[in-house]
Amino acid sequence: MKHRILLVEDNDRLAGMLTSFLASLGHEVLALADAETALALLGKEKIDLLVLDLKLAGMNGVELLQRVRRNPELKELPAIIMTGVFRGEGYARAAAKLGVKAYLEKPFGKDAFLEAVGAALAPPPGPRELSAMLLDLYHNGKSGVLQLGGGTRVVFLAGEPASFSSPGFVPFLLAEGRLLRGDLEKYPLSRPGKMPLCEAGLLNYDELQEQSRLFLSKVLVEAVLQNQPPQFLPDVGAIEPPLTPLSLPRLLYQAAKQGADRFGADSFLNRTGALFPLRTERYFRLANLLGLGPEEIGVLEQLGQGKSVREIFASAPPARQAWFLDFLVRMGMVNLALEPAEDRDAGFPQKMLFNRPIEEVVEVEVQGMSFEDLVDEVSDSIDLAVGETGMAAPLSASEIDFEQEVQRDYAAIQNKNYYEIFGLSQANFSFASLKESYFSKTRQYSPEKFMQLSGDTLSRAQDVLSHYANAYNTLSSVIAKERYDEMLNANVIGLGGRQEDALQARIQFQSGKVFLEMEDYKNAERALQDAYTLDAEDSQTSAYLAWSIYKNPANHGSQVALEKCRMLLSKSLQMGRSAEAFAFRGCMLLDEGRDGLAEGEFQKALRLNPQERHALGGMRLIRERHEAEKKGLFKRIFG
Repeated sequence: MKHRILLVEDNDRLAGMLTSFLASLGHEVLALADAETALALLGKEKIDLLVLDLKLAGMNGVELLQRVRRNPELKELPAIIMTGVFRGEGYARAAAKLGVKAYLEKPFGKDAFLEAVGAALAPPPGPRELSAMLLDLYHNGKSGVLQLGGGTRVVFLAGEPASFSSPGFVPFLLAEGRLLRGDLEKYPLSRPGKMPLCEAGLLNYDELQEQSRLFLSKVLVEAVLQNQPPQFLPDVGAIEPPLTPLSLPRLLYQAAKQGADRFGADSFLNRTGALFPLRTERYFRLANLLGLGPEEIGVLEQLGQGKSVREIFASAPPARQAWFLDFLVRMGMVNLALEPAEDRDAGFPQKMLFNRPIEEVVEVEVQGMSFEDLVDEVSDSIDLAVGETGMAAPLSASEIDFEQEVQRDYAAIQNKNYYEIFGLSQANFSFASLKESYFSKTRQYSPEKFMQLSGDTLSRAQDVLSHYANAYNTLSSVIAKERYDEMLNANVIGLGGRQEDALQARIQFQSGKVFLEMEDYKNAERALQDAYTLDAEDSQTSAYLAWSIYKNPANHGSQVALEKCRMLLSKSLQMGRSAEAFAFRGCMLLDEGRDGLAEGEFQKALRLNPQERHALGGMRLIRERHEAEKKGLFKRIFG
C-alpha cells in the first residue's frame, strides 16, 4: 500500500539515500531539511508517517515533535526518530512518551529501518487481545498478576507465568482421576492452597508440580482461545507455592495450533498474500523455545527464498498452515514487507534452530552496491542497492542442462523405495554398491551448480538431495536397515514429503529401541534424537530418548543431560500417559535414593501395563531394600 512519508533530514546524502529507498518500496516521499518548513507542511498536507532527525539547524527535532503532538489533528501521527547524538535508553523512553514508533540510533541497518517503517505504517490494532498483552509482558519482562475468569490468579515473574492460585485446581484433579472424592472427604485439607494436598499425602510433591503445570497451561491456553478480557496488576503480591514456570512462547504456540481450525486463512491470505515474510532478530531469539511439528517446519523452510505469502501457500490449499505464519507475525518473529529483502541475521552463534541441527550453508557474496549500514553524517560510503527487473543474464547451456538433470532426478525418485532410488534391491544389496551409487548421484550437485538454481528448481534439488541422504543413512546402518526392511516387507513404505519424515521417525525410533536392548546407549541416543527431530510430538519417542540419554555413560555427571531427561519425560507425560515414561522416571528417582517417589511412579506404570519390565524390576529392588533394612534392624536389636 502506498503511503505519504515526510522525511526531515539536513544531511543531503543521507536524505537522498533514504528517499530513494522509500520510493523503491512504492511510497511517496517528501524530503525537507529544516523543522520550520516541515511544521508548515504538516499543517497543510496529509502525511502518513514522519521520519525525523533530531539534530537539525534552527528548530531541533525534539521541539518539532512536541509541536506536532500539541496539534489535535497530528497527535496520532506515526513518527520514527533517527539520531547520531542523543543515545541511550533515557532518550528512547522520552521519545516514546511523544508517541515515537521507533528510535533508531546511527549507525543502523537497512533491515532495522525497513522493520521500523513497516511497524509504524501497520494499521492500528483493534481491542487489545489477551495474547497481545501476554506478549507485551514477555518481551518487556514484566512481573505482576493476571486475573482470569473463574477466580484464577496467575503470577508472572520477568514476563513468564510462574505460579497460580485457583479454586478450579482441585476439580481439575478430580476430573483427571488424580484425586478421589472419597479421599478428600476422609482427609480434608487443613488450609487453602495447593501444598496441603502434599501435607495430607494425597499427592507427592513431584505429582503436584506436574499437575500444576498441566492445569496452568490448560487454563492459559483456554483463556487465549476465548480471548478473555485481560486484567493485569503490576503488584505481584503473595505467591502460592509450588512455583510452576512455563515457557510463554511455547504456550502461545500451543494455543495458536489448537485454534487453527477456527483461523480465517482466506481472510489472512487476502490481506497479506502480496507481502513478503522477513525474519527478524526475534525469530532467532525465540526459535529454540518452540516445539514444532513437521508441517510447521515445512513453512519455515520456505522463508528467506524471496517468496510472497501467496506463493508460500500456493501448493497447500486451503493453506491450512497459514495460521502458523500469522503466529510468527504476531510473535514479532516475522515481518511482512512490501518487497523481498534480506532477512536479519541471528547476531549470535547457534548450534540448533527450532531444535534441529543447522546445516552448513555456503554464503556467496553478491557483487554490487552495498546498503549494510546507514551511518552517521561523517560517512562517505553510503550506497543504496535498488534492484532492477529484467537485468539478469540468460542461462548458459550448462545451466540449462543441470536444471533438466534436477527435474529428471526429481521425477525418478517419486514413489520409489530406498533401494530403488539407488538401482538396488533387497536381494542384490551390498554396502559397496550403495556407496558407489550414492556418490555417483550426489557428485553432480556441486556448490557451484547449486548456486545456479532458483525458485522451484532449487527446492526440487534440495528435495532430491534430502531423499538421497535419508536413503543412504538408513541403508548404511545395519540396525536402521533391518527396521526399514521389516516395514518394507509389511508394505507400509512410501516416499514423499511429510510421509517420508514420518517413515524416518519410525525407523529411527525402532532402531533406537534395538540399540537400547543391546545396551549400545550411544547409538540409541543418536537414533532416538533423529526420531525426535523428525517428530517432536510423539510421547514414546520423548520417553525413550530421555532414557537413552540417562543410560549413556558419556552423559553421567552432566546436570544438563539430567535436566534434559526430566524435561523430555514431563513432555512425554503431557502428550500422553505411558507406562514406559512413568517407569523411566521411577528408575531415575530410585537411583537418587528417593524410593517412596519411585514406588509411586512404578505403580502408575504397572496400572497402565502390569508387565512393564522396568517398573517390575524397580519394585523388586525396592522390596529387596526394605527386606535388607529389616534384617539390619533385627541384627542391631538382637545382636
